[in-house]
Amino acid sequence: MKLRDLEYLVALAEEGNFSRAAVRAGVSQPTLSTQIKKLETELGVPLVERTPAGLLFTEAGRQVLARARHVMSDLAEIRMLAQQAADPASATLTLGMFPTLGPYLLPRLMPHLAERLPELKVRLVEDKSEALLAQLLAGEIDAVTLAEPPAADGLAAEDLFREEFLLAAPRGHALVEGELEPLRLSALRDVDVLLLDDGHCLRDHALSLCQSVGARQANFRATSLESLRYMVAGGAGVTLMPRLAVTPPVAAVDTLELREFAAPAPYRDISLIWRETSALAPLMGELAAALREAGSTDLGS
Repeated sequence: MKLRDLEYLVALAEEGNFSRAAVRAGVSQPTLSTQIKKLETELGVPLVERTPAGLLFTEAGRQVLARARHVMSDLAEIRMLAQQAADPASATLTLGMFPTLGPYLLPRLMPHLAERLPELKVRLVEDKSEALLAQLLAGEIDAVTLAEPPAADGLAAEDLFREEFLLAAPRGHALVEGELEPLRLSALRDVDVLLLDDGHCLRDHALSLCQSVGARQANFRATSLESLRYMVAGGAGVTLMPRLAVTPPVAAVDTLELREFAAPAPYRDISLIWRETSALAPLMGELAAALREAGSTDLGS
């Protein structure tokens, strides 16, 4: 049995006619008919009934046809994988981002990626940093963006950009009233700061900052950055927001005020991480460049 014979069988089923199936397969009608006959002889059962009204697949023929379609589908995937290995730029790359970065960076990323790697297809996976790293090491995703590059063997990393934090407060709060000059970190002393729930790397950054300046952790914990944004806008307190999360195309919230911090402002460094042995490793330089361009922004852009 040859793969070509299964291809003829599938073509015959989908065209419903020996002549059209032969044209589709690129052979003469006698050749296709002969190969179907040989396949039936090899299997020892008739696959197709040739009637005056047309052709019908036998019960065995329908079962063989179903298997043949699976084989042809698998063969197409094998060819696609081989093509992607030969030309990684046309592959599908699975990129992991943590929730306080992905929704804000991705819309900015796609135009840069389309310019640098127009044939590349990108699938985004959003999860907490620890889970993303586990998926990367297991080979389930191809690359991740992290705020804290891990110390793990077999991984490569490239620095992308530094993202500063801003103070977010409800309109009329004492910390955002008056002239909008950069705020000193010491102004947060004895202030209750709203934070994300455990497991978010942004929580770890913000908590460390609060502890360093004598700020207090508020009782409320948000499960997402958007929840945190609207709790602050509703007057529940103040928080720290990454710059990309408050930069267009993210819509402004009327009752939320932002204030930059005086130097040295708090920040997080974003890096791209991938497996050194990945077949897509040759693309990571261009991907990093596109991510870097997407993350290079200011509050007014």
